[in-house]
Amino acid sequence: MEHKIEHKIQEKATEIIEHKKEQAIDILETKTSLLKKIFLVLLAIAVVGIGIWFFYEYRLGTFRDVESFKIFINSFGVLGPILLTLFQCIKTVYAVIPSTLGCIVGPALFGTWTGILCNYIGICTGSFLAFALSRKFGVSLVKQIFSEKQYQRGLKKMEKWHRSYPVFLWIAILLPISPDDFLCYFTGLTEMKFKKFAIIILTSKPFTIIIYGLIFGYSFN
Repeated sequence: MEHKIEHKIQEKATEIIEHKKEQAIDILETKTSLLKKIFLVLLAIAVVGIGIWFFYEYRLGTFRDVESFKIFINSFGVLGPILLTLFQCIKTVYAVIPSTLGCIVGPALFGTWTGILCNYIGICTGSFLAFALSRKFGVSLVKQIFSEKQYQRGLKKMEKWHRSYPVFLWIAILLPISPDDFLCYFTGLTEMKFKKFAIIILTSKPFTIIIYGLIFGYSFN
């Protein structure tokens, strides 16, 4: 009899402990989810804010030529490389300002390999953001940023290269004349997994960036 009572007490205690564990896990998941949402909101505000600032500078003519852009970046002193990285990231998301400016100015101002690194980090990060935004908000966002003609051209390319689209994307990103920003947004509308997209970007982007860096880095330094 005493053994049965003791067994029931142990079962009840185990149930209480398990219930408390579940409550603690639920609270932790709720807090984690809240922190994640707060982080994403703050990140979105930062991206939009920096984008508006860059667009304002763009309208002022800060990015009209290489020399103007050099003066702008150089005015931030030691923070120049960070600003260049942000610029390359934001320009991919906003798809208004040509990234060629950064690819030329970075190596010229900060040395070949520092400039290359800043450009690589910024452009890749911006490409990931463009893909994520497109995946999240869909066709309506892409059509707001790009023309209907570009969108339809992307659909035709997708139909033509459907089975080997990853190969097409890798080669297209590799070429300096391709519309990289549009391709990043458009690919977000496809079924391609982010991991595959990230590998394509990380492996195809360095070539053009390094070529620009070597040419302009050694020319100006």
